[in-house]
Formats: sequence, structure tokens, C-alpha cells
Amino acid sequence: MTRLHTMLFATSTVAALGALACSSSKSSSGGGGASQPTGSEVAVSTVSGALNNNSGSGVSFYMEQPKGTLVDRALDALNPIGTAHAATWMCSGDTLTPKYSGPGADPYAFTPASCSVTWGNGKGVSSKWSGPFTLSYGSSCDATHALMELQAAGCELTRTTSAGGVTRTITGPDGNSYAILHDTNGAGTGWDSSVSPAPSDGGVQVTCGAGGCAHGRTLVVNGSHLTGTVDIDGDSIKIWDHTVSTGPGGLTVSGSGGSRVVNGTVIVEHNIIKVTSTTTFSSVAYGDPVCCFPTSGTVSTTFSKGPDVGKTESVTFSAICGEATLTRANGKSEALTFQHCL
Repeated sequence: MTRLHTMLFATSTVAALGALACSSSKSSSGGGGASQPTGSEVAVSTVSGALNNNSGSGVSFYMEQPKGTLVDRALDALNPIGTAHAATWMCSGDTLTPKYSGPGADPYAFTPASCSVTWGNGKGVSSKWSGPFTLSYGSSCDATHALMELQAAGCELTRTTSAGGVTRTITGPDGNSYAILHDTNGAGTGWDSSVSPAPSDGGVQVTCGAGGCAHGRTLVVNGSHLTGTVDIDGDSIKIWDHTVSTGPGGLTVSGSGGSRVVNGTVIVEHNIIKVTSTTTFSSVAYGDPVCCFPTSGTVSTTFSKGPDVGKTESVTFSAICGEATLTRANGKSEALTFQHCL
């Protein structure tokens, strides 16, 4: 299915393209320097991607001040919006194979949409997936509804990747690229052996509650390994290496569409700078059915390993999809823009 839309971007305009995430944060808790995302960012991005099972696609863009570091300039080049002007975008290729007919046809191959964007100044950006995710529906799922929000009580969906994971690559107008690999085989990928329960290879699981998924569900991230690089002017820099898990209890999600509310905790191991943190979702609301990011509420992240042990950072979400405020462990606040969903 192909969607073609024309929009006018005068300020920060947003929507959801369910897959990966990075942000416009300038530096990292724990002293990792510019480009290193915080535990809060990674946790929110992972949960948001797992919840993004609504219809519709979009692309998230924002306007920022000039960047300084190599990675900052790479990300800036991949989002080349200098002034307000019209933009045309096209997304296609979001497929489920075979056509959904219930758990008897498991497993299914789901390929998220690949997109291209062209601005009025002639510049463009494209995003493309390397392959499909594998979806397996439990025996309690019906034979009609591929989208979990329409499924009945007890239906369970497990999303996994092959051993090599699935990569989404964003290519900018000058040929520079930014790629993140999502591998649900997370066992043994984290640096912190004290994390309990240890991340496993069980994939990302959504289970409908007693009233069906439209009323409530649980979300479990058994163990996802997220790695990513930026390639610019012949230089390649690794900017992502995280292991994410929730434990078997997972998070609880109430409501559907624009009334989703999330509670629970997510553990993030930052394998580059050796930081471990736990992010708590307390009544975090997803108020826009075509946006995969929260639109109100706050998450708090407490660090158990690394330079900020015992300290807490937080992210407060705004009604503008993808726009938030990060308050770091040192008490300083800064604007934060989520770009994609993991």
C-alpha cells in the first residue's frame, strides 16, 4: 500500500514511523559525550515502538540550531530543514505475509514501511529496512484482526528477529547514512551481569487483558540488543549499543488509540559507557493515535551503575508529538526531540 501526502512544515511537525529511535539531545548522562542517548530516551523509544500497532504512517522532523560534533553534523545532514517549506513524503512496502488468517498460519513476516521525503528545496531523505520481523500469534488470537488493539482477551503476539537482527538505514541527501539494528536475541549482550532477570531471547510480547487489548494489555521486552552507526564523509562512528529488558512482569497498558496509558519499568544497559538504569513509567499517556511517542506525563530514570549511581533523570512529554524536556541527573534541563520509534 502506498501513501502520498503533502504537508507544510512551519515549526516542529511530527507523526509516527514505527521502528527506531534516536534523539536530538546534546549529551549523555554518564559523560558519554554528544550523540550518546540517555537511559530515558532508549526506554521510551523501545516502549513506543512496541506500542506502535495502529494504522497510519508519518515522518518526524524538527528544526534545530547548528551542530558541532561529527555525529551531530551527520544527524543534521540527515534532517536538512533550514527554513519552512513544503515537503512531500511517500511510504510503501508495509506488508504482512501471508495475509492474516489467525495463529494457524504462524509465523508471519512483517516488513515496516520504507519512506522517502522530498522538500521544496529539492533535498531528500530515505529510510529503508533490511528485512522483516517475525510475528507469532498465540492460540487465543482470532483469525480476523492482525492489529493487536482489535484482538480479544488472552491473545498474545510475539515479535522477533533473525539472529542477525533487522536494520533500518536512513540516507541523507549527500549520501551520509545512519543505521540502527534491532536484534531481539538479547541474551548475553548486556555488559552488566547483575541485571535480574537476565535479558533473554524471547522477543517483544504483547498480551491482551481480560477485556481484550482495546481495554488493557501487558508489554514484555525479554531482551533487545540495539546497535547503531553513523557514516559521514568516510568516517563510521558507533553511537548505539544498548540492551533493553523489562523482566517477565513487563509494563501494563490501558486503553487504545489516543487513550493509551503505560505504567511499569524498563532496564537499559548502556554497553558503550557502562551505565545501567531503570526507567519508571507512571501514567504516561499516548494521546495521539497516529503518533508513537507519549504526549503527556513523565518518566523517571534511576542509575544503578555508572557515574550517576543513585541519581535520577526525568523526561516530561509535551502535547506536540516527539517533543519533550529532559532533566538530567545534575538538575539541568534541555529540550529533547525523539526522532523514531524502536
